[in-house]
Amino acid sequence: MKFIKLSKLTLVFCSFLSASSFAGAVPDYYSLIPGTTGATLTDNRIYAGVKWTLNEGIKPQAVVGYRHARTESNGDTDGGDVSISAKIFDGFQLGKLRTKYFDGKENTQGEVGAGYDFTKGLFAGVGVHAPYSLIGLDLHPFIDENKLEPYIQIDTNKRYKKPNDTASTCNGFQGDPVNFVDFRDSDCIDEFVGVSDKRLKRSIYLLAKLHNGIKIYSFKYLWSDVVYVGVMAQDLLKNPTWKDAVITKANGFYAVNYRMLGLKMTTLAQWKKDGLTSIESQENISLN
Repeated sequence: MKFIKLSKLTLVFCSFLSASSFAGAVPDYYSLIPGTTGATLTDNRIYAGVKWTLNEGIKPQAVVGYRHARTESNGDTDGGDVSISAKIFDGFQLGKLRTKYFDGKENTQGEVGAGYDFTKGLFAGVGVHAPYSLIGLDLHPFIDENKLEPYIQIDTNKRYKKPNDTASTCNGFQGDPVNFVDFRDSDCIDEFVGVSDKRLKRSIYLLAKLHNGIKIYSFKYLWSDVVYVGVMAQDLLKNPTWKDAVITKANGFYAVNYRMLGLKMTTLAQWKKDGLTSIESQENISLN
C-alpha cells in the first residue's frame, strides 16, 4: 500500500513537470528589447542538480525541480520552487518532495519551505540560493534523532536577469518598441530594430496592404497591452524584395529593420489619427 502511495506521488510530480515544460521554455522576450525599464521579467525554468546531506555521508542525491521567478528592474527577485530528490546509489529511493518560497536579489535569494521526506515524514527548511549553488538546513520535528539536516546543492539554476540587463546607451534610447525602431544613428542599427516576429505578438489584425505588397497590422506584444501598428517578419521573409530587412536575433526570433522598408512602427491611436502617414519613415523613403 505504501508503495502505491509513493508511486502516485511520483506520478503526480512527473505530470506537473511535464505540464510545466512549456513554461520552462518561455523565451526571454526582453533580450529583444534594449533598455526595458520599470518592468518585471518572469523566468520559468526546469532544473537539475545533486545534493549532499552532510550527516548522511558523501553519496549525493539527484534533484529535479521547477522554479518560477519574477525579477524587477532594481534586481528584487521572488518566486516559488517545487522539487523532488532521490538516492541513486545503492539502489533507487525517493528522498524529499519540497516546496519553497524565495526572495532576494537577482544573484542571491533566501528560501523558506516545507515538504515530505519519504523516509522521515514532514519537514521544514530554510536556505540561501546563489547561482548554481544552494546551502540549506532542514528540520524534522517528528523524529528523535538527527532532527537537523544541513545540506549543500549544486544545480543548473543560473543568475536571474533584470529587465534592463540588456539596456543600451546608444543615443540614450530606452523604453518601448516605438522608440527603438527609429534609426537616428547608423551605428545603432543592430540594436534598434523593431521586434516583428509573429510568435511574440497577439491580437493581430490586418489594417492595410500597401502598393508594394507590404501588409500592415495592429497587434499587441505578449508582454504589453499597448496596441501597435507595424509589419510581420514572417510576411517579409516570403518576399525576396523585403526579406533582407529581416534580422534573426541570437535567441532565434525575428526583428525588422524598418528603415530598409521606408517605414516606422507606430501606435494604433496614431494610425487612427494620421493613417498611412503615421507609418512613413522620417526620411520619406517611397512606399511604392
